Amino acid sequence: MTSHIRELPALALSAVSKSYGHNEGKVDALTAINLEIAHGEFVALCGPSGSGKSTLLNILSGIDQPSSGTVLFFGKMLNALHEKQLSAIRSQYLGFIFQFFNLIPVLSAFDNVCYPLLLNGRYQKNEANARAWDYLQRVGLAHLAQRKPGQLSGGQQQRVAIARALAHQPKLVVADEPTGNLDSATGEAIVDLLIKINQETGTTFVISTHSAQLKARAGRVVAIRDGRIDEA
Repeated sequence: MTSHIRELPALALSAVSKSYGHNEGKVDALTAINLEIAHGEFVALCGPSGSGKSTLLNILSGIDQPSSGTVLFFGKMLNALHEKQLSAIRSQYLGFIFQFFNLIPVLSAFDNVCYPLLLNGRYQKNEANARAWDYLQRVGLAHLAQRKPGQLSGGQQQRVAIARALAHQPKLVVADEPTGNLDSATGEAIVDLLIKINQETGTTFVISTHSAQLKARAGRVVAIRDGRIDEA
């Protein structure tokens, strides 16, 4: 007999709203967001500056809590967890990629990938070293592993940041404008790399972007305007 049990989505936001301030100073950043993202999807979150993209990323990844509504994250109801539990989930399940790379300037590319693995507490030094080398190879930067960020181009620094985000094999990668600080050719190469990783590993990607390249090549585009989903 064929089973008709529906697989739970990787992420499910139900009636999620987020407000800041009170009374006359109250600002509604998100209003009644309903959104489901399946395992392995590559989703581009698009909208003008101030539309609520970053707030939505923060809420679906457990960095911030909604004012109302629920967030289901790989079977876990984030609203029911305290900060220590949320921190543990982020360190295990999440990888972050930022527009400005956020690499530690005094550390080599290798150490920028390896050091967070050691801080994670789940890996011994030998395994952390092996993972750092493996993911630098995957992003094509093993030959520059001992260079510091200031000795790398913007695209190379972003590749290090991608290796860092992926080395602990997260279930979800959240990226906030990962090509926003790069020229168009380098940005396209980063898009190629992210899509390749998504297809090879099945990792779920949610990316906030203004990039026409990313929007055109994403598996799905979610448009947000004035804190509301336009289409999904």
